[in-house]
Amino acid sequence: MEITFFHKNLTKAEESSFVEYVETKREMITNLLKTFPENATLMRANIEKFEKHDAYEVELAVIMPTKQVVAKEASHMITKAVDLAKDRLVSQIKKHIALMRRERKHKSVRERKEVGIKEEVLF
Repeated sequence: MEITFFHKNLTKAEESSFVEYVETKREMITNLLKTFPENATLMRANIEKFEKHDAYEVELAVIMPTKQVVAKEASHMITKAVDLAKDRLVSQIKKHIALMRRERKHKSVRERKEVGIKEEVLF
């Protein structure tokens, strides 16, 4: 998986710590994306520093052949913002992969009645 970094209003030290910290989180995301070829997925990591609030906004996006998933978080620490965005991203990727495997696709009650499956009522 290829990662593209974008930054705004960061010092060189903050930029290098952001890049290093995102690289440490890369392995967990790539393990989830084993169903896709390695060169078919891209990751975009954006960070912006707000001087007025002394906060960072991190946006992580994973572009897969079937869907694009985006997670955005803001915090006063770079590491905390990256961790929160990564957690959101991982949960969205897991949900998408489950949908692809049809694990989350259940027939509705209406479809069961149309097919002719009778429901038993227990009192």
